[in-house]
Amino acid sequence: MEELIEKLEELKNIILEEDVVKRYLVAKDAVLQDDLVKDKILEYEKTKDDKLKEEIYQIPSFLAYKECENELLLEIMKMNSLFKKIKSDI
Repeated sequence: MEELIEKLEELKNIILEEDVVKRYLVAKDAVLQDDLVKDKILEYEKTKDDKLKEEIYQIPSFLAYKECENELLLEIMKMNSLFKKIKSDI
């Protein structure tokens, strides 16, 4: 069991070194540091105003974050597909 935990930790470290993950984390941090974005998101959560949503998506730091998030989700889908293939081969 300890060997499995070590291998999972090793896999986690490899994933954290991937460029797509690094870009995502930087973009996420930039959005979290931007008070304008945070305020607009909190306001949107309360009002669900579509005009406000459009404003949020026009903010460059938020747009960059969403692009990185999409890239990361695609990578996750690729990994899931690979894991399914590995599992079916066993």
